[in-house]
Amino acid sequence: MPHRHRHRQHLHQQHWPSFGSRHAIASLRAGVPPAHLIRQDFENLKATTLLRTSAQVEELLLMQSIEGHAHEGHGAFRGRRFLNLTMEDTVRALGLDPQQVAATRQQLIDEVASWLRAALEGKAPDRLVDEQGYPLLDVSSLRFLRVEPREVLRGFYLGGLRDNSEVRLEVEARRKVVIGGGQCYLVDVKVMEGQGLDGEQLAHGEYAADIARFRELGMIRDEDGKPQDPDRVRYMYIRHRRGTGTSDDAALVACGLLWGLSAALGAFLADAVDTLEKYVPIYSDQDDDLARMVAEDLPEVASEEELYRLTYLCALPEDGPPMPDSSLRHMLMVNRAVDQTALEGHLSFIQGLPYAPMPIAFEQVSNAEFYEYLRERVRKEGGCRSAGSR
Repeated sequence: MPHRHRHRQHLHQQHWPSFGSRHAIASLRAGVPPAHLIRQDFENLKATTLLRTSAQVEELLLMQSIEGHAHEGHGAFRGRRFLNLTMEDTVRALGLDPQQVAATRQQLIDEVASWLRAALEGKAPDRLVDEQGYPLLDVSSLRFLRVEPREVLRGFYLGGLRDNSEVRLEVEARRKVVIGGGQCYLVDVKVMEGQGLDGEQLAHGEYAADIARFRELGMIRDEDGKPQDPDRVRYMYIRHRRGTGTSDDAALVACGLLWGLSAALGAFLADAVDTLEKYVPIYSDQDDDLARMVAEDLPEVASEEELYRLTYLCALPEDGPPMPDSSLRHMLMVNRAVDQTALEGHLSFIQGLPYAPMPIAFEQVSNAEFYEYLRERVRKEGGCRSAGSR
């Protein structure tokens, strides 16, 4: 069998280049750390983190974590916060070719999209693998699980749209909760800085009423998803409304409790696409687009009432216990003490199988306590169908 990875862009370099590299950051913008700190943080992550995926996908996810570290002053940044660092800056500082990195991330999304399209045509295998038998996203845990393709589609629809800002608004109105929401846009960072704004303010403020003005200023650029000047235009999240947010862990587990293992895996794939699409050649809401494709081609699995129900269940409570919200990196990170990832724990719980108790997500929440809390929350919403309801 030919090795699939020969078809992907190759990223690895044995030696990190200096600032003289043609891909390195040409000049430092305000709020962007020196390249040596970015490289140091990446090397630290590689030395201390093991993800249940291939080395190539692991590197793609670890370099995305650097952005969060820089914004919060974690890792190699040691309390110094660099609020305007983006993936483009990180990739260049690591001496990698931005086009190659973006294209490889898009290939991972395309493999998921191909499986979904095959499922809609009734031709998908009963495992989450590609045509050559490799697991999607190179996540080896998926290789051994049999799925019902129709239910995976249901889970992808639910997981792909539950973060949609309009869906959240509807749930807020129905349930009298405050979830918040926003969207990613192509942002001209020079105009942003000229307005006295930075990446953190955009991500955590409340700018629904300012979107039209930002467009008039040229701060939000409409370039058909592909920035013409990547040194200046970056894909950035702008929060429309403040709120508690949602938990990706809760979305996956609640989906599994309500509709079964296959639906939970569909929600996981939607979350993975949402992560990967943050740095691709042409920016768009691909998880949203693929979810709407499912709804159009298979409307019987696309219930708006189920979507609103899941969105409410994964909303972070204002006065409840802490809920984990794992990034894709944390979802796939192996806890070496028990040789288990958060994803594997979630899937075992949903199936009623033994799992290792362990802290999960950045918040370090006990997975056992989280499962008990969410199980009761789901029961109050009408009960569970999975083995995890026992």
